[in-house]
Amino acid sequence: MVKTPIKVIVRTRPTVEFAYKNININENTGHIAINIPKSADQGFVNHQQEDWGFTFDKVLQNASQEVVFDICGKELIHSALGGYSGTIMAYGQTGAGKTFTMMGSQIDYKYRGMMPRCISLLFQEIEARYEQQITVGVSYLEIYNEMMYDLLAGGDQNTGLAIQEDNNGYVQVKGLTIKKCQTEEDAIAQLFEGETNRTISEHKLNKASSRSHCVFTVHLEIRSRVESAEKVIISKLNLVDLAGSERTKKTGSEGRTLLEAQFINKSLSFLEQVVVALSEKQRDHIPYRQSKLTNLLKDSIGGNSKTVMIANIWPEKNQLEETISTLKFAQRMMKVTNESSIRVNLDPQVLIKKYEKEIKDLRQELAMHDTLANRGRIQYEPYTPEQQYKQQQIAQQFLNGELEDIDIDSLRQVKELFFQFRNLYRNLVKDLENKNYIPRTEKEPDVSKKKSDQVKPVDSVGMEENKYGFGLGKARKDAKPTTNIENLVNIPKDEFKQVDEKAQQEVRKESQITEANKEQTIEKRIVNVDKQQAFADFKNKEGSQINQQILENINQLKEKKDNILSQSEISNTLKTQIELRKATIAQKQTNKNQEEIAQGIIDEEEYTTLKELKELKKQLKQNQENIRQLKIEIMDIDSNINQSKASLVQKFEEHFLKKYGLTLQDINNPLVNQKEEEYSINDPSEQDDVDQDALAYIRAKNKVTQLQKARKQEKMHK
Repeated sequence: MVKTPIKVIVRTRPTVEFAYKNININENTGHIAINIPKSADQGFVNHQQEDWGFTFDKVLQNASQEVVFDICGKELIHSALGGYSGTIMAYGQTGAGKTFTMMGSQIDYKYRGMMPRCISLLFQEIEARYEQQITVGVSYLEIYNEMMYDLLAGGDQNTGLAIQEDNNGYVQVKGLTIKKCQTEEDAIAQLFEGETNRTISEHKLNKASSRSHCVFTVHLEIRSRVESAEKVIISKLNLVDLAGSERTKKTGSEGRTLLEAQFINKSLSFLEQVVVALSEKQRDHIPYRQSKLTNLLKDSIGGNSKTVMIANIWPEKNQLEETISTLKFAQRMMKVTNESSIRVNLDPQVLIKKYEKEIKDLRQELAMHDTLANRGRIQYEPYTPEQQYKQQQIAQQFLNGELEDIDIDSLRQVKELFFQFRNLYRNLVKDLENKNYIPRTEKEPDVSKKKSDQVKPVDSVGMEENKYGFGLGKARKDAKPTTNIENLVNIPKDEFKQVDEKAQQEVRKESQITEANKEQTIEKRIVNVDKQQAFADFKNKEGSQINQQILENINQLKEKKDNILSQSEISNTLKTQIELRKATIAQKQTNKNQEEIAQGIIDEEEYTTLKELKELKKQLKQNQENIRQLKIEIMDIDSNINQSKASLVQKFEEHFLKKYGLTLQDINNPLVNQKEEEYSINDPSEQDDVDQDALAYIRAKNKVTQLQKARKQEKMHK
């Protein structure tokens, strides 16, 4: 168990109206100082606080989405794959940029937020961990007006959802849909699908304000391919986008929006009460159950999780009060400590197989021990019906007094004898109840006597008491089998074995003949068929057009990749020159006095440097746009190559089947691997992770967009 305090990162919203006079941020030390001068309207005696100081783990001012993810998300992804659950939550006032931080913009790939970036890195790490089998599932939950909604449910989203704890104290939501995802594209598509079902509305401070708390959870089940397979490590990653606290006077909320604001502020107040209670060491009771939000986040706040909170602030003068409130809450959150541990479960199906193997091994070991102890061949398998019948006869003879003692070989025999005693007793009781009881003499009738000399009651056949036992009683004449059972009993066991062996030999001969005929038929058709030569001939003749198209696309792909490399070198050169110009300007500013800075005076050299800096930034922007267009073209060409390869192999399979009457599987054909090697490009840039991530992101977005259009058309038709 690892004790870790909640990590708090403060992110400022970029704004042109930054309150430089009131807010001072030191990114190196993580300190934020805020000053609000006393108002003269309050009179001469004014005890209003003027200065506030806060220190956090990290302060990010005007930081990009990539920088925020590197600091807040990467560590938790690796922890989750190591078995430790994690939580990333965004907190702040409405309009401060929480949803942009967590989800980002769906229009531009580079502005994607914490959620899609976490999914991309997660699947990259899973592909690299070949020694583990990792199952990924996702869920998306919304808390709107203290009601929970399943954003991934197709129909009714509010059916049977309830927060509960398992026997180990872990929080889970009963009835919540968990979608299994095999690829990054599947997971991002589920994220987009849930995002379209979220509740948003407009007010004065935010045109697309989230009116609910949302929790996107990635569920992981990790099994080792090297060690014991029955051990399953369970972890999860909660990505929480909290609704923003708001003041109705500023937002101008009315009607339904006002009611939503009341529920949001109420739940955030309960969240603050939980944080305050956790920060006090002497508190025995933590009020988690006051709201759905605090109950759901019990593991994340003060529980079994590694948690990072991103406090989003809006550093403008008219938002100072809300900024101070957010920073106070964030500072309290830093006092909360979580105890994170690895959660290990045992897979029952794998355990059953393991125990079956152990039982088999133990039986073999017992058999070896009995042989060494000269106990003969004692069986430990369940009794066969013939052996059960024999034990029934022994039990009957013992009850009739014909046997004074029973030779016991094993505990298995003792159990079987007791079982047969019980069957005999039950059958006797049943005969008495049916008034069909025939008093038994001390001696059983002689089996050697003829059937005509024995008693022949007209009773119906006895009922079977247990699937391992035998029914007692005698059948009617018309219920007798045509074969004499006594004759079957007297047949020696050797004859039974001989008959059985002959039958098995005949079956084997027939199966061998059938298999031999099949093999001969296939061998006749395979003779003189060189699959690789056939594929080469097909590419030069019937498949020449597709083959030529593939080669042209590969040449285009190489050219595009060469262009990207050259453009990247230019981009790096421009960035270096920009940094040099910035350093020159910063040095100029340092050498100026306060009066020159206040008046904004610049000399000719500084003006020239600023002009050059502006031109360099313009060139860099154009260069990056060229790189982006090249990457899009590369993705299109790569997609065309893959489609052409698949089409070529499919047509060859049809041609091969038509010409030789064979499938590629009949001759263990490696053409699928061969065609990949034949058209492969020995260029390390082909495995560009960024391109692959962007492709999965774009495909997922297009899939969800098409699904939305189909739903709209269906509604219009209705």
